[in-house]
Amino acid sequence: MVGRELTKLKKQYPHLDIQEVDVIAHPMQTIKNKIKMIPALKIGDKSKTIGFSPDSVRKFVEANLGTPTL
Repeated sequence: MVGRELTKLKKQYPHLDIQEVDVIAHPMQTIKNKIKMIPALKIGDKSKTIGFSPDSVRKFVEANLGTPTL
């Protein structure tokens, strides 16, 4: 469900860069990005962990990226 919401948001925010990171395979990237819990969303210095629903993902993106361009 969250993946579908991210796909929709990518269409509305063309500059949105979505990256899935395997924290086991890439632990240094996790540390570098200060991710302490998974799953996590990160935009700039802001992050959100746990309790993802499509609505909460949309609200997090809108709060950190503003109004969609499309």
